[in-house]
Amino acid sequence: MYRKGSDGMKTILFVCTGNTCRSSMAEALFRSMVEKLEGKPNIKVISAGTGVMKGEKASPQAIKIMEEYGISLCKHKATPLTKELVKGADIVLTMTANHKNTVLSICPEAAGKVFTLREYVATGKNTDDILDEMNDVYKEIELKKQEFLMKNAKRLNELKNKRDDLLRELKLIDKEVAAIEEEFRHEIQDFERTLQQLKDSMPQPDIIDPFGQPLEVYRRTAKEIEDILTQLVKKLKAEDYFNS
Repeated sequence: MYRKGSDGMKTILFVCTGNTCRSSMAEALFRSMVEKLEGKPNIKVISAGTGVMKGEKASPQAIKIMEEYGISLCKHKATPLTKELVKGADIVLTMTANHKNTVLSICPEAAGKVFTLREYVATGKNTDDILDEMNDVYKEIELKKQEFLMKNAKRLNELKNKRDDLLRELKLIDKEVAAIEEEFRHEIQDFERTLQQLKDSMPQPDIIDPFGQPLEVYRRTAKEIEDILTQLVKKLKAEDYFNS
């Protein structure tokens, strides 16, 4: 359930490392998107960094790229991440999984409202749900393995002992062992297929830091953030966040 502050305003906090590149661009882009929405929702958009030199300006490359969007970052000043900022936010969206872990180490009680940006906008299940399902599948495979070994242990041991003692029959025995192993692979193929599908559905959590990279890398990062934020707006509109 989304809450509002005492002033009736909901707050979204973007987090990266220095608050001079990714989170500053995310803040500016998202604020611009919200301002263009019908009714101009009462949303406060802020950003902060986990390793900030307080008051530092946005990087020249970030300023340049935002100019291409018609947005000025010239007045941006880096803000250190604090527990108070996290507690005061309704949603905290980080650029990487490490940033998410740092936020939660600062404010453990914020669990449930802290996500990587990619994780939050991902359709369907979030990372934790997928990992839980993967663990369930691994448990099923382990159970099948134990059952299979119990059923076939005696025969496998006989075959392995025979292979050691009767080298002349090695090829024949190896063939039979391979057949048993192939049977096991057949037993678990549906589980392995499910695991692969779950792995493929995992959102890639991190937005790579362009700091120190050429302008084109900043441009790609900004486009990546813009695309995810477009999905974020759609998600929040569908959840009636802007009107709740």
